This record gives sequence, structure tokens and C-alpha cells, in this order.
Amino acid sequence: MINKERFEELFNQRLIKDISEEQIDIVLSGQYGKALELLRDAEATSLFPALVGPPGVGKTILCRYFASLRAQENKKKSFNWLTMDESIKPSHFIGSFDPAITLKKGFVLEAFNPGPLLNAMLEGGTFLANEINRATEYSQNTLLEPLEEGSISIPHLGRIKADNEFFFICAMNPEELSGTHRLSEALKDRIKVWIKLTYPDKSTELDIIRINLPEHFIIEESELELIYSIIKETRHNKIDIEVPASIRAGIAIAKMLGRKRLLEKEKKAEEKESVYVYLSEIVKHVLLGSIKPKPGVKVENIIENIIHKTLGG
Repeated sequence: MINKERFEELFNQRLIKDISEEQIDIVLSGQYGKALELLRDAEATSLFPALVGPPGVGKTILCRYFASLRAQENKKKSFNWLTMDESIKPSHFIGSFDPAITLKKGFVLEAFNPGPLLNAMLEGGTFLANEINRATEYSQNTLLEPLEEGSISIPHLGRIKADNEFFFICAMNPEELSGTHRLSEALKDRIKVWIKLTYPDKSTELDIIRINLPEHFIIEESELELIYSIIKETRHNKIDIEVPASIRAGIAIAKMLGRKRLLEKEKKAEEKESVYVYLSEIVKHVLLGSIKPKPGVKVENIIENIIHKTLGG
């Protein structure tokens, strides 16, 4: 176990104090450049946007990159976010009172620990409500006052006005995916810019895979083409697959293949396995948790069919 002093040292070393200083590797070709432009347009017109798309298409990293641009332009403007699910309560947005201090001093400001939404409103930062349609309508309604009035009511303390630079973004999966809730009509009415993201075109997706590979991993273009064909096949099979492989799956396959290539450098030519052998094995392990089959369909059978169709295995 790490002792307290070592914990504090490591924590301070790795603490992201300013989003503008964080290195964010992102591809802005195709739909992503247009989406960023729409985010900037929404900011300039004080309209709150929503990013809508399936898991793994880059909604969160686009928001982080946008927030970093805002922070660079408006010094000390923070980036706060909260990922939703059914357990999220209004206090997770706003904050809550420390029970120990409250018992001693009552409901005073000193006893209050602010939440990420309140921090963003006070500092004029960016707040991302991630996976917003996984939150219940009860929790979604916490956002109505901030988005309509630019203010928020804090129990026992009063109502505060947001900084003029406060900017709200929400991101969500399509409503047809399991685990999602409908956005309340009141909340939908306050979101005025809807930005749809889908799986990117081939050249953009390959660029994303390349940018996420460690520099010492060398993957040939023909191997990247094979990886893309595997991922694309999961998206075409709408009969057996409910949720196909995302960009993350392609990155994972490429990294695993790059690792294999690195290890075989010392081998003699006759000892090296073909890319088809490597990929057949890698794909089994990556796709197992990267695709969601339709009810009654075995994921292992889907993977075997994909390997046979794309790699001939």
C-alpha cells in the first residue's frame, strides 16, 4: 500500500490542473472537423449543443479538445464532466454538505462541497453531461434552471448566477440502444444544436488508429486495411449484432498486432507467423468484449464467421 506522503507526491505529479495544458491527440478530418465547427458556432451564439452517436465514435475526446481550446483562449476556464447512469442524483451535479461540519456549524458555505456543474458555472468553464440519456428524468431536470435561466438553486445557501462564459454540452447514445432513457421534453427544448456523429469514413478511421499507436509500433498499410475490414464487417452484420465494434476495437487490434511485430524482430524469417495467424488470434480476444450480439446469438460464432470472411481462417 502507498503511504500518505508517496500518495500525495504521485497525486500532485499526475493531477490535471489545466485542461489547456493536456495533450489531446485528435483527428479533425471528415465529420469531426464539422462537429468542432458546430461546437464553436454554438458557443458563439450561446446555444447549448448535444453530440449524438453510438459508443466509441469520439464524442468525449471531441468535447475535451473543444474545452482545451476554450481554456487556452479564456485562461483558467475549467472543464468539468459527469458521466450519467440511473444512480446519478441532483447532488452529484450541484454538490452536498459535509455531514461532520454541518453537525458542528449548520448548513453554512464552509460545509458545502461543490459538484462539477456548480464549479463550471462559477468559473465560467465547460461542463459535459456525458451519457445524459442514461440519467433518470428526475436527474435530468436538475439541468433545466441552469440551461434556461443561467442560474442554479443550492439548498440552504441560495441561488447563484452562472459566469457569462459558462458553456454546457451533453453527449448521448442513440435512444434505441438498451439502457437509455428518453430525454424529457423540457430538457430537449433547451438544447438547440444537435450534432450527429456516426462511424467515420475509412480514411479518417485509419488516421485515428495510426495516431493512437505507440511510435515504436510499426504496422503496414496492408495490415491496417485488414483491421479495418474486420471492424467494418461487424457494422454490416445487423442481423446478428446489436452493437458493432467501435473505433476503440480497431485501435486495440492494431496495438496487439504492433506488439507481436515488435517481439518477432529477433526471429528468423522462417519462424515468423503470417499476419493472418496473428490477427485471427487477436481478433478473438478483442471482439469478444467489443461487440454485443442480438439475443440468442453466440458472440463466439459471430467472431468465427468474421475471421473466416475477412482472413480466411
